[in-house]
Amino acid sequence: MGTTLLPGGAGKYVLGIDPACPRCQEPLTAPHMLLQCPNHKAQREYLEAALHSHGLVLNLYNVLDPKGAARGPVFSVLAKYLLDCQITDKI
Repeated sequence: MGTTLLPGGAGKYVLGIDPACPRCQEPLTAPHMLLQCPNHKAQREYLEAALHSHGLVLNLYNVLDPKGAARGPVFSVLAKYLLDCQITDKI
């Protein structure tokens, strides 16, 4: 995957952007936000279940680019995940 404008990436280059996750202070990157932040563990279980129901494991590639019939359902659950985690303002 490439560079993002998430604070964990842009904060290194743009003054005034705090690169830390507001919940746990780790760098706010796509992998952290989608896969690692301990504060989103409960919400992430639904995302992981949606992936598993299509034979996919939880990783950044499968979350951002699910293949075939998994695409619609995974993106729907991903949208719900982002809303439930209240992080849509970070993307």
